[in-house]
Amino acid sequence: MAAPAAEYRAAQAALGAALAVQVAQAWAVLLDTSRLRATIPVLAAAVAALVHRYGQVSALTAAGYYEAARLEAGVAGRFTPVPADPADLDAVLAAVKWATRDLWTPEPDAAPARAATVAAAEKLVLDTGRDTITGAVMADRKARGWARVTEPGACYFCAMLASRGAVYRTEQTAQFRAHDHCHCHPEPVFTAYEPSAQVREWQALWVKSTAGHSGKAAIAAFRAALGQ
Repeated sequence: MAAPAAEYRAAQAALGAALAVQVAQAWAVLLDTSRLRATIPVLAAAVAALVHRYGQVSALTAAGYYEAARLEAGVAGRFTPVPADPADLDAVLAAVKWATRDLWTPEPDAAPARAATVAAAEKLVLDTGRDTITGAVMADRKARGWARVTEPGACYFCAMLASRGAVYRTEQTAQFRAHDHCHCHPEPVFTAYEPSAQVREWQALWVKSTAGHSGKAAIAAFRAALGQ
């Protein structure tokens, strides 16, 4: 893996880990399961502040990575990526309400809800970095596209998207689709795309496992072939 990409992914992972600690602390101090109606909005506001702060760092880190990757690829001319805006309060409130939906029971289990809140906040922060890169690719005439880079143990969904290679350049395909606990990142492509050995393996498995299938049936066949 190229140095800028490795450094970027390590920085985003560290950012997510630091955020998780902060969100867990906010949960412990602000949320009262006996007073959900009053304390969930307070928790959401605190999480929104964290998402904004860490999201700005994620976006700036992604912009720096994009410039470094562009330089490493030997691309002529200058281009300044525009950092994406962090998620707003409404988006965070919706995420926190979704994560805490199972607390509205007579005997709520706080641990899964806390974990879901942390995961939702992390996704929102990492999405800000992802959006910065995909937005830069769309605006940079020298960029060919971006490819999905996965972490070890990626799920079938991420493996399927990664197997498509560097095809993400149009508005219809520009959005980076991620889920909670997802640590995939977009990698800008400026020259010929060289899939990794893992991606080539997934590409071959997709062709073999989905023969005669389409749509959801093809995805199910691919998932089964991965043993997930």
